[in-house]
Amino acid sequence: MVELLHSCNTSASLMSEAALSDVLRGHVLDSLTLLPLIRRAGLHEGRMVDVGTGGGFPGLVLAIAEPSLRVLLVDATRKKTAYLERVREELGLEVGVLQARAEDAAREPALRESFDVAVCRALGPWPLVLELALPFCRTGGALFSQRGSDAPSEAAAHAGATALLGGRVVEVEQVGVQAGLENHHVTVVEKVESTPVRYPRKAGIPAKRPLI
Repeated sequence: MVELLHSCNTSASLMSEAALSDVLRGHVLDSLTLLPLIRRAGLHEGRMVDVGTGGGFPGLVLAIAEPSLRVLLVDATRKKTAYLERVREELGLEVGVLQARAEDAAREPALRESFDVAVCRALGPWPLVLELALPFCRTGGALFSQRGSDAPSEAAAHAGATALLGGRVVEVEQVGVQAGLENHHVTVVEKVESTPVRYPRKAGIPAKRPLI
């Protein structure tokens, strides 16, 4: 996977050269910090969606590390999904790849509220993450979102938006300290009830008019 990432990075615009130079620690190990939390929740044999996966982080890494997960990688950019399809073929992985905006994909009947696990990394501000990712989760499932040092305060500040979308923050855990990933957190949101049908709003609106 890492070799393909290096060879395809420029053409697929996957990440900066600086990030590429530290890809094992900064991206692969960072992605793996989610796995103990998913296992602890008993969701490691479920259906998982990676919203805004980019170069496959964290979803592709988790699919390799935990084959019992049934993974769908979603990204709006065709160059990136083409790269992911190539990785899937060359590594013989059973993962789905979908080119679509999250706002549109989350309204598809086959995808809406049908996943046990939603994951996302570097997707944007916390209200945006909630609106784009929670509609994919079934009731009883959970969102595992990789966040920075502000994770505890942002979770508290946007408790209203979380509840509006059917979620409840159950954990904000610091991760990756032993790997030198200081200030990295995972915010875990349990899906406690269905997301209202009006969410997510039309493409672009969640970013322009974030929930509070």
